[in-house]
Amino acid sequence: MKTTDEKTHQLQVFIFKVSQYFELIVAMIIIIAILMTFTSVPSQLLAMFRSGGFNDFLKYMFNIIIGIELLKMLCRHDLDSVVEVLLFAVARGMIIEHMPILETLIGIVAIAILFLIRKYLFVSALDQKDDD
Repeated sequence: MKTTDEKTHQLQVFIFKVSQYFELIVAMIIIIAILMTFTSVPSQLLAMFRSGGFNDFLKYMFNIIIGIELLKMLCRHDLDSVVEVLLFAVARGMIIEHMPILETLIGIVAIAILFLIRKYLFVSALDQKDDD
């Protein structure tokens, strides 16, 4: 008869495997969404030339970039990819939204903090040990 610890471990392994399948499903949905977004890029380029809507074009391109970074984050499972997604998201908000000065300053400070975290607090060796 199996002990409670063995049953708990088997349940944890099962839940982990199920979560991996869900991650793959989410990654496939993101890939489909990115491909669908790419189909609108030519029409956005045309609209940009006709109306001068460069800001709208940047919105679409940043959404694609953030989607790709999110996909990489789901696949790599490391701290560096999380910081990259956050960097792109903050940068998108600052560039696209034309925020007031105080909010722009907060965004700059947030990006600086993310770079500091990446440089000094992030230890890539921890991720490499987890992979082994």
